[in-house]
Amino acid sequence: TFKGDITNNVVELNLQAGANNIGTPTVAYDGTNNGEISVQVMGDVDGSSGFSFDNSVKGLVIGTSCTSIGSDAFHSCFSLTGSLIIPDSVTSIGDYAFFGCSSFTGSLTIPDSVTTIGDTSFQYCTGLTGSLTIGNSVTTIGSFAFRGCTGLTGSLTIGNSVTAIGNRAFNGCGGFDGSLTIPNSVTTIGSFAFENCSGLTGSLTI
Repeated sequence: TFKGDITNNVVELNLQAGANNIGTPTVAYDGTNNGEISVQVMGDVDGSSGFSFDNSVKGLVIGTSCTSIGSDAFHSCFSLTGSLIIPDSVTSIGDYAFFGCSSFTGSLTIPDSVTTIGDTSFQYCTGLTGSLTIGNSVTTIGSFAFRGCTGLTGSLTIGNSVTAIGNRAFNGCGGFDGSLTIPNSVTTIGSFAFENCSGLTGSLTI
């Protein structure tokens, strides 16, 4: 049960005594600006949260109560801008989670808390620039995970717990520079995983 008043486009919900099994709130809208929505994620989020293919969403803040960014969570949200900051609370990033989010900018760090990066999760995030750092708890980098992230121009760092790099995981990421080290934990590198990564310079260590 709840009651509330609408003030400046924000709905205030007051939980009443005796309310049971109501779950955890997933998403709070942080107001609108000329029809452009800024969103703060307060819990776990996936495709059922209603943001897939929604190009009215311009800003995104992922809160520290979020542990899972599920499949299709922000699929084809082409208008999301600014940096993509994934907090240390997140443990998994699902398939197609940020597919086609081409307006994000800046470097991307997958924190040490994340253990799995799903298939196609960041494919065609072409606006990301700078380095890509994959944390030390990630065990699996899914197929097509970073395919076509052509704007990344810094270093590529793969964490020391990765065991499998999927097919075409970094296909077309031609802007990486510097050396590349595949850590000792890796047992499988998928087909075409680094195809057209033409910008890498320095040494390659497998």
